[in-house]
Amino acid sequence: MIQYTLTPEPAAHLWRVCLSFYSKDNRPLQIKLPNWVPGSYLIRDFSRHIISIEACCNGRPVALEQVSKNEWTAENPGGEWQIHYTVYAFDLSVRGSFLSAERGFFDGACLLLRVEGYENGLHQITFPRLPENWQIATTMPAAGGRTFQTASYAELIDYPFELGLFETLHFEACGIPHRIVLSGHYRDFDRGRLLGDVQKICAAELEMFAGAAPFQEYLFLLHVGDNIYGGLEHISSTALLADRNSLPARGMGGPDDAYIQLLGLFGHEYFHAWNVKSIKPAAFEPYRLDSESYTEQLWAFEGITSYYDDLFLARSGVIAPEAYLKLLAQGITRVQQGKGRLKQTLAQSSFTAWNKFYKQDENSPNAIVSYYQKGALAALCLDLQIRGRSAGKHSLDTVMHTLYRNWRENGKGIEERQWQAYCQEITGLDLSGFFQTALYSTDDLPLQSSLELAGVKLEWLAAPHSHGGGLGGGEVMWPASDLGARFKQDNGDITLTHVFNGGSAEQAALCPKDKIIALNGFACTAFEKQWAQFDIGETVHIHYFRHGVLHETDLTVQAAEADTAILHIADRSLLAQWLGV
Repeated sequence: MIQYTLTPEPAAHLWRVCLSFYSKDNRPLQIKLPNWVPGSYLIRDFSRHIISIEACCNGRPVALEQVSKNEWTAENPGGEWQIHYTVYAFDLSVRGSFLSAERGFFDGACLLLRVEGYENGLHQITFPRLPENWQIATTMPAAGGRTFQTASYAELIDYPFELGLFETLHFEACGIPHRIVLSGHYRDFDRGRLLGDVQKICAAELEMFAGAAPFQEYLFLLHVGDNIYGGLEHISSTALLADRNSLPARGMGGPDDAYIQLLGLFGHEYFHAWNVKSIKPAAFEPYRLDSESYTEQLWAFEGITSYYDDLFLARSGVIAPEAYLKLLAQGITRVQQGKGRLKQTLAQSSFTAWNKFYKQDENSPNAIVSYYQKGALAALCLDLQIRGRSAGKHSLDTVMHTLYRNWRENGKGIEERQWQAYCQEITGLDLSGFFQTALYSTDDLPLQSSLELAGVKLEWLAAPHSHGGGLGGGEVMWPASDLGARFKQDNGDITLTHVFNGGSAEQAALCPKDKIIALNGFACTAFEKQWAQFDIGETVHIHYFRHGVLHETDLTVQAAEADTAILHIADRSLLAQWLGV
């Protein structure tokens, strides 16, 4: 058995870890810490947080040799081993380790060393000394007291832990117990509404897949704070971060945007229990956490999940169809306004997640496309194409349900390009042309023709980027202008964060991080209002700072592109069939 004893030092943000086990032979000892965590495709070098490490065997010190950034070896005389190491824990994220006087959280991949050759044996975690009154929340099976146990290392790092003082809410969905553990500081809120809405979403997802769920209980670990957001899936739980103001206020009428975003986060990570934690790329079977695991299929796992997260808000009745279409229009607009969609395919976006999507910079909107956002739109088109071409006999639901059933039968991951073959085999449709366009070209997706099959009309509007897209109704076709850049407004200036290819800012040779202080000699105190006063084709004299040096240039105001999506309901019966409402 591999046993971890975890002792916190909250004030110093340190975990003292004792790893102990018995070695029956004298094979050289090898211990490693993962470099990345399943579900988050970036090398994170968790071992950099190990402050000290030492070992002893049979009560005698043994010299450890570090042979790589995350691996140590030693001669092994055989017998009782103890590895003592200290880990710094102050990463407020869903994929790291955090420890303070108020709470503790960790994902096992960033904290628990792996002993080579012992991965498939019993693993235990024990907390002998936690601060008084601290609670423990996890779905890892309890082995008595404050000890938890799994059958392998792979399972060990699939159970995040929340520790501290927290609130627990309970509900059932399709007979399965669920918990929401809330940590952080927050105002009073409508607990009944949160429980009711999340229960509806979970029930709708369980009913779609039917059959046995991949879990017997489910735990949402929700930490709320100031301007935070994120989620990471696990097989029977998920870790979530959200702004405290996204919790539903008492007396709230229709759900506001922040609450809808929170519900979408719940639905997204819950769906991953089937799509990623169960159905998964063969490249992740098993997870090899020392180095990158490349796959072109992230569009099918993150993109399809991103399609269903908002869709289930409408399907479950948590939001109205109109609210869903607004979300969809905003998603379409975000993809359309990124020039990177013309340079990178969805397959390439998936494959290069490790060094492009997760390492974005000021030029990323010009160079890459999101396999989340465009992947969701590809899934939408695929779903509607299947529904239309099969006369309603099949849908993307059919494909996902069958893939999950296959996984339960054989437990195998999906090889590269096999997902598309399975989809065509399950539906009986030739979708090769669609997949070629959607996945392997930079051509625009067939959004207009696909949405027409669901009774929805797509219109493109040349609007300011601040519009964002939405549901049709009384649009005014104004001749909007566009700066061709994203910026942050400060008190008396704006700082450019991204400059788009071909836009007004690029034509004027402006760069990211330039600080614009004046337009035609007037202080840049309210840029959007000032910019709206200029006519298309007008020349504007710009004063700006670059690296602390004052510069000036002339900028010609360009017309905004017709890249803002407006959706119109053309046939409510077709829309209802698609949304299942």
